[in-house]
Amino acid sequence: MTENYTEPVVQLLSLGETDFNDDQDYLEMGFTREHIPELIRLAEDETLRSLPVENGDAQPQTYAQIHAWRALAQLEAVEAIPTFLELLHFLDDELDDFVDEEIPEILGKLGQAAIEPCRAFLADQENGHFARLSAALALFKIGFNHPESRDACVQALMSTLEDYANNDKIVNSFTLSYLSELKAVEAAPLAEEMFAAGCVDKSIAGDFEDYQVRAGLIEERITPRFPVTKVNSPAWSSDWNETGGLRKPQLSPEKAKKEKAKAKQAKKTRKKNKMH
Repeated sequence: MTENYTEPVVQLLSLGETDFNDDQDYLEMGFTREHIPELIRLAEDETLRSLPVENGDAQPQTYAQIHAWRALAQLEAVEAIPTFLELLHFLDDELDDFVDEEIPEILGKLGQAAIEPCRAFLADQENGHFARLSAALALFKIGFNHPESRDACVQALMSTLEDYANNDKIVNSFTLSYLSELKAVEAAPLAEEMFAAGCVDKSIAGDFEDYQVRAGLIEERITPRFPVTKVNSPAWSSDWNETGGLRKPQLSPEKAKKEKAKAKQAKKTRKKNKMH
């Protein structure tokens, strides 16, 4: 396997186990932009992803792809955006925790260049809904991290809801939540239409008044919130204070997405690349 890669990329095969969002500086290892093609090849290496687990432990090489995409991120390799998006499929196929934690963050930091690819990925109803949710999250993070791109991200998120009646209801709901966190008052008519049509899960997005509060259109609710139970309590509710202010604006729908992923995980056998 090592003969397929050159220095310093080959070093990633022996770095071994890592934690989420490890702050290792890969540039200190000698990585430069000339290594981007080989890093992309490593990140896409199907042989590495299919390595067997030995005695319950993953081989060091199993982690090499994580190190590769982190090195690409530190190099700000916009060339790797298609690779990052393809990795999102492992959320539905394998419930990959590292992809879930890190790829939306990476795309969110890449800014303008990632907007259209993320929009297209989110709009494609052939993609799994966990993968699509992460693309929506990436668009939110781009708008949040790069205020100059906020309007483009809002338009990208809105455009993916044009076919809301035929769209996945969970995807509709989280996408609206991200729009509200970007204070997208321009999306309010669309949000109202979607709520009226029953195409939004209130346990995720609340109702239209909640959208208006979060987007800044009104200061507080006008009517009592729909009856809240442990089952239908909005996924973002614990992150909102009494005046409608969000304590952690970039995390609330993401947190709910992870809760749903955990429920799904309990019903599936985790594959070898689930390293925690």
